[in-house]
Amino acid sequence: MSISTNLARNTVRQLIELGIEDVVLSPGSRNAPLSIALYQAEQKGLIRLHVRIDERGAAFFALGITKATGKYVPVVCTSGTAVANYYPAVLEAHHSDNNLLLLTADRPARLRKTGANQTTLQGKIFGEFVRHSVDTAAPIDIEHLLDDSGPVHINLQFDEPLLPEDSHDWLEGIHHRELKSKPLHKIQIEISTKRNIIIVGHDRGGFSESEIEKLARDLGAPLITEDPLRFKDAIAHAPILLSDERVREELKAELAIVIGRTTLSRSTNSYIQKAEKTLVIDPKAEKIDTSRSADEIIEALPTVKSKIEPDQGWLKAWKKYEALAKEALTSYPEWSEGALASLVAADLENDSALYISSSRPIRDLEAFANPRADVTTYANRGLAGIDGNISTAMGIATHHDETFAILGDLAFLHDISALSNPTKDALTIIVVDNNGGGIFSTLPQQGVEGFEKIFGTPHDRDLAKIANGFGISSEVVTSPKELHIALQRIHPNIHVIVAKMP
Repeated sequence: MSISTNLARNTVRQLIELGIEDVVLSPGSRNAPLSIALYQAEQKGLIRLHVRIDERGAAFFALGITKATGKYVPVVCTSGTAVANYYPAVLEAHHSDNNLLLLTADRPARLRKTGANQTTLQGKIFGEFVRHSVDTAAPIDIEHLLDDSGPVHINLQFDEPLLPEDSHDWLEGIHHRELKSKPLHKIQIEISTKRNIIIVGHDRGGFSESEIEKLARDLGAPLITEDPLRFKDAIAHAPILLSDERVREELKAELAIVIGRTTLSRSTNSYIQKAEKTLVIDPKAEKIDTSRSADEIIEALPTVKSKIEPDQGWLKAWKKYEALAKEALTSYPEWSEGALASLVAADLENDSALYISSSRPIRDLEAFANPRADVTTYANRGLAGIDGNISTAMGIATHHDETFAILGDLAFLHDISALSNPTKDALTIIVVDNNGGGIFSTLPQQGVEGFEKIFGTPHDRDLAKIANGFGISSEVVTSPKELHIALQRIHPNIHVIVAKMP
């Protein structure tokens, strides 16, 4: 058996034994030993192998799968620029603490800096954005590299010959086993304040909804959440009602508990800063956001020593302003980005999966959607990029019966190549077509000279026809009624709904 075949088979055996079920592969020559071993494992029913022709999209596709499963997902590529194409997804995985396992093929170390084809310094290419980085020509123990969470990089040096020279059943007797999860820290806190608020970032700090809701009940605290589709009892339209400085002052909290990262609403973050005391609860503060500031920072969700009787007058004020915000929205344009977000959020069936792209769509969901708790939501909020969104949604769709995605038009165009390699999963992509960078019209840049050229960036493209050009079915909607009807249709594969804004 060749050295490269042995290295590839040993790697794949370990992946299977560690309970890994999904692997994403991009075709190449130097990664041929791994590709062949992975194909043989799939033929035995031991893994699901997803082939994606574009490494950048492949990494985001794997990111989508790990978001949906929580498991490590290997993504495999050949050498050279293929590796560098992983970088955007690696950064997202680092800041979101998602479990990507990067298996990059390389030529032997002796060929580096010699002018050899497709050879560069891959070993530590991802720097501090991976938890572990190993550069090896021999089999290694993979399990100890997966002892935490976040991206891990293994650079595998494959020497020729790259093809196997035997045909024995090297997969015989392999069985899956589950990685053991680390025990959670237990923290107990004493709180005596009566005006307590809990603000939950889109990632929820990795905690479950039920755990957070219990903490809110014990503290008698209202919930503000960046993701209103996860908490049915959250304050509705919080960014809108907190946009008034006088309201923020009246609703000022004695203690603001921030769970995860709050990255969306300026008004919500301004409100947090008014609190007499802030407590941050986020495991990422220990290893990623290490310079985060608050009066106190803890890494685990605590239990409360004794339940709190809240200030009832303060709670009534919250309800009053929530009602006023709902009333204000009745005069909002019937067909607009915010109205679309509200309609999609209300129309999705229970247990649907929804991926929300960064920029404007995720902010519109936070501000305009009414709370509910029966939709599984996803987003790339680590670095909040607009790249790789179609690929991420496709990865998520592999583990749900029905998946939806809301994307801005620029995010859709940015990852349009993903449509050349579509999956067969049920994924409906709703594209908010406001002809360019709609988010900038809500930011301070809106009034600068040259806005349309350097911020608005109108694309003037027929997005439905572009989707059709890839063989993807599509339709255009121009009203709430048309969107409602379109969302009721069942599509077995990828379908694009282009929502044309005025």
